Amino acid sequence: MPVDDSSLSPELSKETAHGDPSHSEATELIQNFFEYLYAVPSYAFLHPSTTLAKCNKGTLERPLVLAICAMTSLHMPVQNVTVDREKSAAWVSDAEETIWKRLENPSMSRLQALLLTISYRMATGSYEKAFMLTAIAARAASAMGLNHEQTHLDPILEETRRRTVWCFKLIESYFSIGLTEFEVCPFECIYLHPPSLEDSFGLVCPPGSEGFSVYALRDPNELGTLNMCIRLASIRRDIMKLTRELAVCSEPYLHLKDVTGGLEEILCELKIEMPNQGEISTTGLKNLIESSWLPRHIMMFTMWHGCYFDLYRIFLPGYPEAPPSVVLSTIDAQFVQMAARVCIEHALAVVNLFCDLNHTCTKPRLLEFATGVCVYHAIRLILFIAHSSTEPDLLSLEFAVSRAELCLAAIKRFYHGLALAQPILDDIAQLIETFSSSSSATESLSVFHKVNHGRKSDTRILSAARPRQHLAVHSVLQQAKFLTEEPLS
Repeated sequence: MPVDDSSLSPELSKETAHGDPSHSEATELIQNFFEYLYAVPSYAFLHPSTTLAKCNKGTLERPLVLAICAMTSLHMPVQNVTVDREKSAAWVSDAEETIWKRLENPSMSRLQALLLTISYRMATGSYEKAFMLTAIAARAASAMGLNHEQTHLDPILEETRRRTVWCFKLIESYFSIGLTEFEVCPFECIYLHPPSLEDSFGLVCPPGSEGFSVYALRDPNELGTLNMCIRLASIRRDIMKLTRELAVCSEPYLHLKDVTGGLEEILCELKIEMPNQGEISTTGLKNLIESSWLPRHIMMFTMWHGCYFDLYRIFLPGYPEAPPSVVLSTIDAQFVQMAARVCIEHALAVVNLFCDLNHTCTKPRLLEFATGVCVYHAIRLILFIAHSSTEPDLLSLEFAVSRAELCLAAIKRFYHGLALAQPILDDIAQLIETFSSSSSATESLSVFHKVNHGRKSDTRILSAARPRQHLAVHSVLQQAKFLTEEPLS
């Protein structure tokens, strides 16, 4: 396949391309990337028409070609799945090797290839490599000054740089959200505007690209959902930082209600800016099914509601994310009851949408993994409240279990073959089994605490720090099997 070697060193320009996708194969896979994957927020950093035009001319850098082809092949397997997965694994390894050889010379295309490589490693269960590669990506972004606006650049290039950083933040959040020591690209160090509207980015076609027909770009109704997803991700990170700080409090947190109210106010302001003010009717959902931007709308909707119940679940005594009793002792019972009702309202909104989506969507659609994470936490909440609440007729356990069963089937469908989703599926199945049986109340509630702990392999974390460092079952860092202690010689 023709490649642009102008930016490669002499050694790399002589690399064999044996096993690379042919030009026609690469073109088809890259077109499919923009048709099926580009609408997923984590993959929204490549400029469609420019990338397709370079591919057509054979000037797209080889690592990026390989990474795009690998990701597309992974999520859109052809008839022979085994061969396809073998090819994609080889392509992503080759892309990674080329990036590593030019480590001291970062470029935009190689950084973008690296982000796709990290996503590929996460999706296929290579969590340790994915975690370590994020640090390389963060260094590359910093070295190129991508965390600052560059207003003198071409608007498309400026937006591409901006999106590359913001999409990286979405990817990084899957490791450990709100845990400062593992954050390699903090929000506080990003001085960028959120992503712009799609019609000022994806719909701009440079000369020579008219021949490309990309369905993902025909629908102009993206309506700023990518922008909103990024802003919601930032708020969710703030909520998780608050949750972690509360986990190690040894005295009352007197301003907790005020802090909570401030975050809720931000969420209310965001809702006003959201398309249809964050509401998706039955008719609206049917229309979204036909839209290429479905993954962004669904992520935006679930994350907004997810931020709400993430914020109020800290007031539920006995819940894993709840702070110590010394903090909750200052919260009156009436406020706790209100918090439980807020959690139910927003958790059910997420669960019901996901169930409706599964029922309405007749063909497979790739969704952002953050959507599945929100659904998972919504399920845990309604099961916990249904089982532990003393309020009559608040939420029946039978109903909560039935919703969990429907969501389990939906997650299996939308995240089929994604290694990162397996811990979520296993935990939901365990919850359903527990609450469908006649277990005692103590045994039933203990199941919520089995997966929310510090990394099993790390025995060096002080006991006082463990509450702050607990990781959810879906955390990539939780799944990674790092050796934290040197073996004795």
